[in-house]
Amino acid sequence: MATKIKGIVFDLDGTLIHSTIDFPKMKRRMIAILEDNDIPKGMLTHRQTTVVILAMAEEIWRSHGKEEETIAEIKEALEETMNRGELEAISTVNEVEGASETLRWLKEKGYKLAILTRSHHPYAVEALKKICVHQYFDSILGRGETPRPKPYAEALRHASNIMGLKIDEIVFVGDNHIDHASAVNADCLFIGVRTGPRGDASWAENWPEVLLDSVVDLPRYLDSI
Repeated sequence: MATKIKGIVFDLDGTLIHSTIDFPKMKRRMIAILEDNDIPKGMLTHRQTTVVILAMAEEIWRSHGKEEETIAEIKEALEETMNRGELEAISTVNEVEGASETLRWLKEKGYKLAILTRSHHPYAVEALKKICVHQYFDSILGRGETPRPKPYAEALRHASNIMGLKIDEIVFVGDNHIDHASAVNADCLFIGVRTGPRGDASWAENWPEVLLDSVVDLPRYLDSI
């Protein structure tokens, strides 16, 4: 890490907050909509990520010549389903222990801070307000607010541009292999944390070079480098 780190981009769920979004329920709702719109039954499963589910559906629709206007309407219905599932969980949000103190320390040290999440923007804002840290962030990027979502390289590159920083001036902090892949794809520094809902299984045997127990260890680590 020879370049001076000027900004830190955080994943949200599992990294700064704990919440109980019912992802299997959300995905089943999405799959029901898709199966009502020409996607073969049984092809999609709630074990797949939402990015994979949407990509597979779009590939099938376009291979069958479905009109773009119709695809857009279905995607809007899917977006509403995801939004509803996330907002239903706001009451369950609580901070990863020590996250608020860590963020305050980072801000006082002059770091630019951002959120990059695959959840939608209003959920991210409400979750950050719930743990009283919304004011620390220079930008909050939710679903649909980057050219392509995590784990595509464009997500982090867009975040760094929004922050007014180069990709080698930021570090991405996240709790799972998708976050790690995002950093690798964007050629961005990465710090993993063990606070995700699946613990060490979150990494799918693709362990990050730097793995901390929690964001509470971040100030000490940054001071050490």
